[in-house]
Amino acid sequence: MRIGFRVTLIRKRHPLNRVYDRKIANPESCSSKRKAKNMATQHGGAIVDLGNVIIAHWLSNITPENFDTIDYNSIPEVPGVFDSLRRFYDQFGGNVTVVYKATDIATEKILGWLRHHNFSERTGISFDRVHRTSSGRDKTPFIEQSSQTHHGTTVMVDDRLEVLSYFVGKVPNLFLFRPQSQEVEQFRNTGALSHVHVVTTWQEIENILNP
Repeated sequence: MRIGFRVTLIRKRHPLNRVYDRKIANPESCSSKRKAKNMATQHGGAIVDLGNVIIAHWLSNITPENFDTIDYNSIPEVPGVFDSLRRFYDQFGGNVTVVYKATDIATEKILGWLRHHNFSERTGISFDRVHRTSSGRDKTPFIEQSSQTHHGTTVMVDDRLEVLSYFVGKVPNLFLFRPQSQEVEQFRNTGALSHVHVVTTWQEIENILNP
């Protein structure tokens, strides 16, 4: 009589494979969590530039030549900007981000200006919502911003048409604030001008958003 033995091989997964499996699963998990959060919050938020949108360079005698020596804190804020940003902050549940492009030296002066003018206290926007862009003029990496009650971006304010051109078709309300005609002509061929509101005051922005 033959006696047969059935041998079952148990293959152990290599530890690196298990790590790899977890990495594969994580993106889906994170995506699901993000979708769940977005379903529980309202769509709405604002991205705002800083120079000549919040800080009124045109109301001072600042020039590239005297930038290092000028009292930067003496430059006034754009008229009405703090009140408008406070209303944005309240309307979007804090989902407001300030994004600017600057050198290291300029960043130091900018942060000092914000502290000197009590920016956070007057607008509600904390310093962790103030970012220096690392992608040049393209500020779209900040579109998917969020707060406890809101997500995404529905308003973008900048003084450069080039910057706004990246947001066409992605953000519904684009505001070109006190633009320089030379810069507008330079980037007119992007076709972005027909998709933006050209404004000179913050009150105009609020009137368009709340007719």
